[in-house]
Amino acid sequence: MGMLSTVATPAFAYQDIKVIWGHGYRTNADHGVAAVKDLADDDNEVYVKYTRKGHGDRLFTLWNKKGKGKTTYSGDGGTVTIKKVCRSISARPDVCFTKSA
Repeated sequence: MGMLSTVATPAFAYQDIKVIWGHGYRTNADHGVAAVKDLADDDNEVYVKYTRKGHGDRLFTLWNKKGKGKTTYSGDGGTVTIKKVCRSISARPDVCFTKSA
């Protein structure tokens, strides 16, 4: 089972959140909801790319454009697998971390 490279793993509500360079991601207890939280005060948006059971290889994107300390949630559905978590940086390539084996 692969894992995303992480810097820290603090508590997030009653779940764990994985924190990577100022942004975090998680899934809920039954893994049917993805979430991405912006932890940096830098005006850059964050997002996760994920797949959902029952949708084949379709790659979904969940954006968080709300700013520092805010979390965006996907709708509930089939099991979510986070594939990539990214910070969108203006006029530069996005900084992303992907699953490793």
